[in-house]
Amino acid sequence: ASRADVTAVIIATVENMIDGLRAGEQVDFGDLGKFRLQITSRGAETAEKFSAANITGVNIQFIPGEDLKNIFAGMEFSPVPTRAATRAVLKAQKAGQTTVDISKTPAPGGGDGGNAGGGGNSGGDGGIEDDPLG
Repeated sequence: ASRADVTAVIIATVENMIDGLRAGEQVDFGDLGKFRLQITSRGAETAEKFSAANITGVNIQFIPGEDLKNIFAGMEFSPVPTRAATRAVLKAQKAGQTTVDISKTPAPGGGDGGNAGGGGNSGGDGGIEDDPLG
């Protein structure tokens, strides 16, 4: 398939997915998984008192298919330095220094684009940024 054909299919897929979600449908992509809307709301004393005004947000929830879920089953994770510590080391290397005091670098999530964040199906971006060094 040409690049243009693939692009056209992806655009049409997204448009159809949006139409389905707007219609309140769950959109099923087979082995990839399913997409559906999930609302957040303020509570009401009774069901009769609940209205659209109680809805505070809408998220797209993704439920991975079994094969996609199983990909992550055996993963192992290793600790990595914070972005602030990495920046401090790079800055020291450029300055010709051989030691770095990272005790003064901000803690993760402390404004340096650290490793905190949402993720999963609850919203947030998982702390992901375009610049790998923050």
